[in-house]
Amino acid sequence: SSGINAEYGVSLEDVKYFGSGELKVDDAVVERRRRAHLNDIENILPFIGLITIFAATGAGDAGCVNLISKVFTGARVIHTLVYLGEVSQPARGIAWAIGMMCNMYIGVKVL
Repeated sequence: SSGINAEYGVSLEDVKYFGSGELKVDDAVVERRRRAHLNDIENILPFIGLITIFAATGAGDAGCVNLISKVFTGARVIHTLVYLGEVSQPARGIAWAIGMMCNMYIGVKVL
């Protein structure tokens, strides 16, 4: 099995290629996963840039870079799991805030 539901396609290409009956873009589970993925991209990519500059400029020593990286990664993993697991707030907000505080700390130190 290709994993594609024969009754629905999730993209226009799927509908055309697999001959799915109709395009379906309102699946709650797919939308939640899509939003979680987008949120990760919106937060992780800036962190990668900031932590690289932070380390390269010497604004933080290796121990500090390591600690912030671990805290940020832990916060993002928890955020994603909470998001996908539909755990009620404030768990997701707290995990997001911890990651954002890491980004803000690095940003201030780099400036």
